[in-house]
Amino acid sequence: MSKVLPILGLPVLLAAVGYQFLTGPGHFVHDTLGVGRVVESVNNQRCHQIPELQACEDMWLHQETGLLYMTCGEPLKRQKWLPAVGHLDHLNKPDDEYLAILDTRASGPVASRITRVKPRGFKGTFNLHGFDIWETPSASSEVKSTFNIFLVNHRAPFDPDTGEPQQADFVGANSTVELFESAAGEGSMRHVRTYAHKQIRTPNRPAAAGPDSFVYSNDHTRKTGLSREFDLLIPSDISYCDPTECHKLERIAMPNGVVRSRTKPNQFFVASSSDPYVRLYELQADKTTVLLDKIYTGYPADNLSTDAEGNVYVAVFPKALPILGKYFKDPLNSVIPSAILKISPNTDQDRFYGKKFKVTKLFEDSGEIFTGATVGVVDSQNKKLFIGGVLSPYIVECQL
Repeated sequence: MSKVLPILGLPVLLAAVGYQFLTGPGHFVHDTLGVGRVVESVNNQRCHQIPELQACEDMWLHQETGLLYMTCGEPLKRQKWLPAVGHLDHLNKPDDEYLAILDTRASGPVASRITRVKPRGFKGTFNLHGFDIWETPSASSEVKSTFNIFLVNHRAPFDPDTGEPQQADFVGANSTVELFESAAGEGSMRHVRTYAHKQIRTPNRPAAAGPDSFVYSNDHTRKTGLSREFDLLIPSDISYCDPTECHKLERIAMPNGVVRSRTKPNQFFVASSSDPYVRLYELQADKTTVLLDKIYTGYPADNLSTDAEGNVYVAVFPKALPILGKYFKDPLNSVIPSAILKISPNTDQDRFYGKKFKVTKLFEDSGEIFTGATVGVVDSQNKKLFIGGVLSPYIVECQL
């Protein structure tokens, strides 16, 4: 026995040291999976839930008017058809997802301030994911701005020759980006065109680069198959599309949220769900990109948003393992921590050493106030934070 103990003790000691090393900040198990991370309570005391809006995966706030646009649905229906996580039950696919507008600055009951935007000239159904809006301001204050709305739509697959449905488990979703035109706050939107291309493979979030062009993320390398299980390590891509063509820009493992800089319109922030960085790219005149910065956040991320001051807000996963396990199987009975980070220009002394951005924690919650956040947007004028989640039975409004 005395000889066995030292033999057993060395592996145990090495395992203990390895655990402490690998689960500390700066390491994959800690940063990406969240093992050993302590979840705090930050700005979650003055929040209230809005159950009239459910399963809102992405949001966009018109800072001038407080109109909050969202892609929403019903949690348990979304759970059946969610191509980003391989849920492809096409027989139970929802057909009632929608783009909603919440007037966040009006008075009255919440239900009276919600508009479901009706599509015109569009014959398909909506299975929505990320989206973005390109605003063209009007020359007159009496005329509303024009919104070009880019929507990721995960359609069910069908045979292009016969029109017959295909087995989604084998071929995946028939994903497109749909472009609509509307006026700010309008209750309808006119269909302009469908972007369908082999490079629009597994689209997650588009970021408008112009009134008819966009940069977007393909969150997986393949629509279906065993190889998707390795996408945490194998790079997928961000790409560019306009009415004439689509092409790959950069390779990134599991890219997720993409947002255009408010202060430098040719620059785009890109989040990853497999590493703790937000990357900043500049789109060149020839529609290629240059990497400008790699911002360490310490978390895997989902969607990004910007405010009127140009700050970037990042919905992150403090504990990724429960999301990969129980959450997508039983979302209404899961408690998943959520956090929203703020990326702002660095004004501290270390900016002189090349650190251009500062990352701070704006919101964090153990799951009691909000579970499974996929997006957070900030009304900088009224100091409010709005949070949505792809499978959440409500959105949340918090006073900052």
